[in-house]
Amino acid sequence: MKLRVLVPLAALLIAACQPTDNSPEAVCRRQAYNDPQVVALRIRMMQSASVDLGSKGELQYLLEQATLRCLQDKGLAVPGGVEPVQPTRP
Repeated sequence: MKLRVLVPLAALLIAACQPTDNSPEAVCRRQAYNDPQVVALRIRMMQSASVDLGSKGELQYLLEQATLRCLQDKGLAVPGGVEPVQPTRP
């Protein structure tokens, strides 16, 4: 009986011991999922009966842009460079 309790508890302890990447890039990638544009698109995608490839491309683009803005706000993004191609909207 105690084994049924100990196994899940051991699994939780092992999962809690996994290192979390707290680098600025990782923090900004996680924060990008809360960007208002990303959240709005994810809601539209969930409400749609089918998700087209354009929406997935747009989501990826918005996530990348939100991550870049976060890094720039922290003063970490390299200025300049090539701007990514923005996906076309139907």
